[in-house]
Amino acid sequence: MHETHVDDESRRTAALALWRYGHDYLKAARTLCENDHIACNESQALYHLAAQGIEFALKSHLRAKGVTPGDLSARIGHSLLDALQEAMARDLAPPPVDVLRAIQLIAPYHRHDQFRFLAVRHGEFPDLAPLLAAGTWILAQTAKDVVADYFAYHGHASAPASEEMLRLMRADLQMTVRNIPTLQ
Repeated sequence: MHETHVDDESRRTAALALWRYGHDYLKAARTLCENDHIACNESQALYHLAAQGIEFALKSHLRAKGVTPGDLSARIGHSLLDALQEAMARDLAPPPVDVLRAIQLIAPYHRHDQFRFLAVRHGEFPDLAPLLAAGTWILAQTAKDVVADYFAYHGHASAPASEEMLRLMRADLQMTVRNIPTLQ
């Protein structure tokens, strides 16, 4: 039974799992934003979802580059800025200015113990486009490394299988980023 738990935990913390979590959180934030028109002073769940998506996107890159789950927890925690700095030190391309700006905007509110309330004008609706674009940019940058990490651990690597998996991941991202401004 213990061996199954270890296997489940390694799957849950694998680079591909973290990539999927990040993508799912960003999709959830986007979908809720499109379907629920709730002012920021009433709920900030959308900001929290987007911030969590960015965190998982950065951590997927770090896991693909060999950072252990223990190191992610101990050294990075929930700090978006620490995760970004560590990811850049581990070959994440320098993010466009809009990505940096979006992460710097939300980072102070995405905390270890809770999501802190983001002060906004009464009745203002969330502008998630910059956060969603930042998260999907990170996911796009790390997709190739995540696929390589997956096949390194699971064998069965073939060029067609890797290319197909990467194509599917990129297609998923394209569906998520529709109607989000493109970052240069």
